[in-house]
Amino acid sequence: MNKSPITYETEYIYKNGVKIGYVELKGSAYCHTAWGYLKFYSAAPYDNYANVWVDSFNGTTKRAFTSCASSGGNGWIMKGQTSCYTAQLWNLDPYNALAKAGIYSSSGALIISANTDRY
Repeated sequence: MNKSPITYETEYIYKNGVKIGYVELKGSAYCHTAWGYLKFYSAAPYDNYANVWVDSFNGTTKRAFTSCASSGGNGWIMKGQTSCYTAQLWNLDPYNALAKAGIYSSSGALIISANTDRY
């Protein structure tokens, strides 16, 4: 059995028409889990720059969520950092999940968001 993670979807993030990074919904067919990963091509300019959330659904009902800032994740993307990941959520039928990234201004306002489809 292949235990390597799979990438369900990569959604690129643009700022002023320039590709600055991407958010991915990753998973494990072996463990039946899903998690989010956010990567920037250059270091964050200030603290609390970005985060990723994974929402898990049972049909149309959101049943759980996690983020980089949740237990098991590696925290918000802070100044000088380029990536973060979330904890894993159970993701076996009937459940499915999506990843959504948020990039924030230095004052904390959401300025860019991107999300994957559900898998």
